[in-house]
Amino acid sequence: MRVHSFGQISRFACIVAAACVLVVLPAVAQDAGSKAHGTTISMGSAGDSTAHVVSRLPLKSAAFSIVSEDGRSALLLMDTTIVAQLTDRGLSALHQSADSAAKSDKVENVFARMVAGAVMGALKPMLDHGVAYHLRDLGSAQYESGRLMLRNKAGKEVFGKMSINGKDVMESFSPQDAREFARRAKAASVKLLSS
Repeated sequence: MRVHSFGQISRFACIVAAACVLVVLPAVAQDAGSKAHGTTISMGSAGDSTAHVVSRLPLKSAAFSIVSEDGRSALLLMDTTIVAQLTDRGLSALHQSADSAAKSDKVENVFARMVAGAVMGALKPMLDHGVAYHLRDLGSAQYESGRLMLRNKAGKEVFGKMSINGKDVMESFSPQDAREFARRAKAASVKLLSS
């Protein structure tokens, strides 16, 4: 009988767990995305180095905020940052979607459902956060072609690759709200830089 060290078993368990996540998570995500009322989030890999993750903030704590027309995402203008985050409604819809996906009949294996449930349980607290961008790095803000355009000083779009349910977040605000947010973000950036 061969005896394995704890390190070998631990390493093997990590490999098996990673393999299960790689197999189960795409099935769960596909199922979640196929639900009529489910919520999926994507964010492109071309992030900005000045953006950082923050705890989700109450909308009333912002100097100004706008909510997407579907009510699932928000932009908050704070004293020194712009924060993109899910609203309570968006977070609730995402949790419901993840729960139903983990319990779905499409994930047939009991072990696979268990791993999917564990993965979703670990991801839920991470989604209760926002992405903050420093106003001092904002180069421009305007509404054009149906889209709120926030760009850094090099002209690169900020929050440009974020989507919820396949809808670009920066296209999800009413034109009136987006224009007002752009106006206030520019003014706040100028004020911050002059102080």
